[in-house]
Amino acid sequence: MILPDPNSSQAADMVAISRLAVSYSEAICRSAIDEAVLVYAEDGVLSSGITEDVVGPDAIAALIREHTKDFEFVFQTTHNGLIHVDGDRAWARFPTTEWSKRHDGSGLQFLGIYEDEVVHTEHGWRFQRRFLHGLALGRIDSFSRSKAHPIAPPSLEL
Repeated sequence: MILPDPNSSQAADMVAISRLAVSYSEAICRSAIDEAVLVYAEDGVLSSGITEDVVGPDAIAALIREHTKDFEFVFQTTHNGLIHVDGDRAWARFPTTEWSKRHDGSGLQFLGIYEDEVVHTEHGWRFQRRFLHGLALGRIDSFSRSKAHPIAPPSLEL
């Protein structure tokens, strides 16, 4: 799909909406669920093909906590998406990849696409509705074979 070129105002809105999507994923990576749901409008909706619609940040946070309680971590990546701005509303589609490790050491990889309705509020752009299309879910065993080790910073000696 090729969308029309944005004017300068729409381009600035597109950057803000992209940051909104990335802010959500980055907070999910840190298990900062209360922070992640700040990207939703007060009456924002999260839905998918396997869940009922949940409305509002508190309900969305409860759903995320329930679905991630068995995980040591979730690493979610938001890929470049398509965004079309029309005044104070926008449509966006962001592909996402997720790797997760359960407490038992097993791992999962998920591929999906967020289909978003976005609104401009007094707090900036917020998701009015996010529908997560699941494309693939598979087990990975790379987490069970090795322990995670902290990454040491490079030596600054010259």
